[in-house]
Amino acid sequence: MFYLIYISSATKHMDDEALMSLLEQSRDKNLTLNVTGMLVYKDGSFMQMLEGDKQTVLDLYNTITVDNRHKGVITMMTGDIKERNFENWSMGFCNMDKEKDLPEFDDYLEKNLNLRLFHEDSKNAYRFMVKFNELN
Repeated sequence: MFYLIYISSATKHMDDEALMSLLEQSRDKNLTLNVTGMLVYKDGSFMQMLEGDKQTVLDLYNTITVDNRHKGVITMMTGDIKERNFENWSMGFCNMDKEKDLPEFDDYLEKNLNLRLFHEDSKNAYRFMVKFNELN
């Protein structure tokens, strides 16, 4: 099992309708590819973790990098894992602009007010994603 975490910036404001459309498309595609993961949106930035067969994840990521809904895609972390972290989610999602009460993540977000800052400490990004899954 392989995972990849990336961050990017939305090219335009993503309202609830646009985010839900993106999420539905991601879930449908991931189901057909047997990919699981988590997508987080905050202040115009995305962070996503994908997990599955290595080549499938890399091919999907290559498609994602040319999607015109975002720019500045940065690969934060990749690696092998023994089992899926998001086994039950073709794509979990959190709009952190809407979720104002997430005390479990205060320690991660205090230093990383913008998701793009996670690239300075990619291990925090991995812990953040896994912790979110454990709490839901």
